[in-house]
Amino acid sequence: MNWDDLKYFLAVCRMGSIRAAAAELNVNHATVSRRINNFENSLGQRLFERSAKGYIRTKIADEIYQESSHLEERLSTVARQIAGKDTSLCGEIRITLPELFARGLLMPAIAEFCKQYPLIQIEIIDSARLLNLANREADVAFRVCDQPPEYLIGKKLAVMHRSCYMARKLLPELAQEGWLEQQNWIGWNDKMRRPVGQIAREYPRFDSKHKITSAIVQAEACKNGMGIAILPCFYGDLDPELVRVPPYHSEAKYNFWLVYHPDLRKNAKIQTFVSFMLEHMRIQQPLIEGEKPLPVTS
Repeated sequence: MNWDDLKYFLAVCRMGSIRAAAAELNVNHATVSRRINNFENSLGQRLFERSAKGYIRTKIADEIYQESSHLEERLSTVARQIAGKDTSLCGEIRITLPELFARGLLMPAIAEFCKQYPLIQIEIIDSARLLNLANREADVAFRVCDQPPEYLIGKKLAVMHRSCYMARKLLPELAQEGWLEQQNWIGWNDKMRRPVGQIAREYPRFDSKHKITSAIVQAEACKNGMGIAILPCFYGDLDPELVRVPPYHSEAKYNFWLVYHPDLRKNAKIQTFVSFMLEHMRIQQPLIEGEKPLPVTS
């Protein structure tokens, strides 16, 4: 039995479809389909029932899934323990972070780290999905959560604030009486058409219009005058085309963490990277927490 076959098998089991597994593994969906077919042929057993709802495991697949999951966990443990003893400042670090955090906040520091440590290669996985650090899907993760799981080492970077933003080009319109009250929120989806929380309650007269499920795309819509967007302060305050809406307040909303697995606490390049980013985030903490001179003028 080939471990590579099991890797594809596990991905299909967890994701429920060939295309989702392919995206998870960052390969072509035809590759996953071929691997699964070859695996079934080598076993002489059908592992999945194909249906409109996806790939459903058969009874034999359930048994293989349990055993191969244990094997995956043991192999990951060995890999982490070996990596944990690495004392060199060369090789690869796999980092996962939400795309929103790259611009302005994290990428300048990561780029500076690469200049100072040119033998270290960085792989960035821009995903909001919580990658499995125990299985070494990533070495270091930047996450927004109340508290990271107990099995990971977490370093709290800041409390992320958010505020209300409008297009800077519309600043002259604020002088018109009643103009602001006629503006609209940019919503997220049907269930979140109107923002919630303290910051949203300061603008109860705004109607909700448009639905955009990406904060980055919301910011672009806001810059083009489509409405008022609630954005993280580190994103909105860095964009010269955006300004906060009076009364300019920010609201503490999420905790921002850097996390990694305990087995990597003695890995030299991981710890060097962690220390470097902690120092950078300490400098950036006022930006993340919404500290900003008021008011803004054109």
